[in-house]
Amino acid sequence: MDVYELVRGPLAWVALIVFVAGCLFRLLSTLLTGKKETTLYPSTSFTDGLRSILHGLVPFGSTYMRRQPLFAVVTIGFHLCVIILPIFLLAHIVLWYESWQVLWWSLPDWLADIMAVWIILACIYFLVRRWAVPEVKKITRTTDVLLPVMILLTFLTGFLAYHQWGPYRPMLILHVLSGEILLIAIPFTKLGHMLFVMFSRAYMGAEFGKVLKAREW
Repeated sequence: MDVYELVRGPLAWVALIVFVAGCLFRLLSTLLTGKKETTLYPSTSFTDGLRSILHGLVPFGSTYMRRQPLFAVVTIGFHLCVIILPIFLLAHIVLWYESWQVLWWSLPDWLADIMAVWIILACIYFLVRRWAVPEVKKITRTTDVLLPVMILLTFLTGFLAYHQWGPYRPMLILHVLSGEILLIAIPFTKLGHMLFVMFSRAYMGAEFGKVLKAREW
């Protein structure tokens, strides 16, 4: 078994199993260990929680986004691309078909290229912003730098491998391996916010909307 078959086969299964198991563990542990504090003004407002979730999905809905339009545009585009591109990329769909004989709609090549470039430039922007903005630099930790680098490496190597720019085989192996490392990291790092963002927004909406009679945005 060569290196490519190793990363595409056994290591891919390991990454997928760790990702699924890690996500389930984080979600279940949060739900089972969480407890409601006894407070003078209980915060049990389903309406405020739901409104907070919906409001968080509206571009430029929050004051923070409106005050930093460039950051908002880059961030919104980044999150959309980083979710949509891996799922609807033709090369990935072909791999799913080879393994499971399932097919779905794919992105046109030109759009996939634009989304990949957006992610790459966004990661560079996030890294520069970490050091260029004083208030962000103060709270920056090592993982805050490593995570954008991991995402950048995954999509950059995939982009280069797809267009066969540079040594194709090593680039493809590096792309698959970095993607697997990224997948494993999701449940155990700040990337896990993809699992808990709805819970946190619902909680903030219930707390601030009912207890303090104010909006969290």
